[in-house]
Amino acid sequence: MNFGSELIKGEIIRCYKNLILDVKINSDEIVSAFCPELDAKQNLYKVGTIVWLLPINKTSNRLKYEAVMVQKDGALVMISPLYAQILVQEAFEKGLLQEFSRYTKLRAIGTSENIKYANLEFSNENEELAYVYAVSIYNKQGANVVFPSFLNFFEMSMFGEFTNLRKMGYDTYVLLIVPRMDCQNIKFSWTIEPAAAARIFDEAKNGLKFCGYGCTIDDKSINITQSMNILY
Repeated sequence: MNFGSELIKGEIIRCYKNLILDVKINSDEIVSAFCPELDAKQNLYKVGTIVWLLPINKTSNRLKYEAVMVQKDGALVMISPLYAQILVQEAFEKGLLQEFSRYTKLRAIGTSENIKYANLEFSNENEELAYVYAVSIYNKQGANVVFPSFLNFFEMSMFGEFTNLRKMGYDTYVLLIVPRMDCQNIKFSWTIEPAAAARIFDEAKNGLKFCGYGCTIDDKSINITQSMNILY
């Protein structure tokens, strides 16, 4: 997936509750940018951090820029979760998603459908279905990216929906996307957010499946390129 030529490089000079950044661009111009990814316990947005912005071409938006990428510990990290479905779709078309090799079709689930929390549906001619929640994870500790960092109300409700889908005979997955190149594995952690870890552990025992994929990234594009091991 190409970001396009309009990404603007700048430096964070102020952060407001991990939602809005003041960024210095073009040597001395300061603009405000929206952060689409909350920085829960991940320390992505610090003063002095290099960030890449995408102009928002909507007159209704008060903020005219969106943060897409930061430079963290010498590595690029795509911080926008808005492109997760595109990355999965492209990887599926290239045959890179080994867990879903028996499926022939992939579609994004619309907001008006009965499925509220999965964002992707895999299917095949045998009417087999797999419902997937694709999400990016960023939090690095040592050589690995770790999860969970937190658990929100959306994800809590998702677990209930996925349980019902499994009762109907469908597979359910959480597909973890690692949008950075400096991690060896994905590691499940009990210590960052123990309550979230306990709930995820229970869901995994009850049939929720997890898989993870790493990316290559530069200031022009990002692509899913490889499967990553999940260490428990």
